[in-house]
Amino acid sequence: MNARMSGLLGGVEPRAREEDVPDQFRAVVHGGWTTDGEAQLLTVLHSGYSGGGRQEFEDVIHYEATVNGRGMMDYDLPPSGPERIEALLRRSISYACSALRAVPDGQKWPILGYVSVSEGGLEDNILTAHVTFCSERPDLPRHVGEMASYAHEALLEISQEDAAAILE
Repeated sequence: MNARMSGLLGGVEPRAREEDVPDQFRAVVHGGWTTDGEAQLLTVLHSGYSGGGRQEFEDVIHYEATVNGRGMMDYDLPPSGPERIEALLRRSISYACSALRAVPDGQKWPILGYVSVSEGGLEDNILTAHVTFCSERPDLPRHVGEMASYAHEALLEISQEDAAAILE
C-alpha cells in the first residue's frame, strides 16, 4: 500500500469481513470468474460490459482492469467524515478479498485486486473508492508500477494470498 492508504487505515493492516460486501457486489462474487481468451474476468461484470473487446486495449491487463473495475457503492454514506472513509474502506477491501478468494484454482496467472480512494464528485470534494482486478504476468508490465509514486490517491494492492489472511 502507499503512504496515503496507510494513513487512511491508521497504520494498521487491513481487515475484512464478507458481511461488509454490499449485496450487488456480493452477487458479482457469487457469479464467479470466467475467461475471455487469456483475460480473467468476473463473469457478471464481463456479461454486462458494453465497451470494446480485448483488441481495443494495449494489453490483456488493461482489458481485465477495465472490465473488472467498479466504483464502490456510497450513496447511503455521509458526504464526508470518518464514517464515510471507514465504510468505503471496509466495503472495498471486503469486496476485493471476497472476489480474490473466489478465483478458481488452477488459473494460469495470479489475480491482484486494487482498492483506490481518491477525491471525486462534481467538484472533486468527496472521497470515492474504486476496486478492480487484473492478472500479474511475467511478460507484461504490472497494472500499478511503484506504489509510492501514486501521490494523489490512496492505493492498496491485494494478492490472493493477502486476501486469505485479511478476510476474517
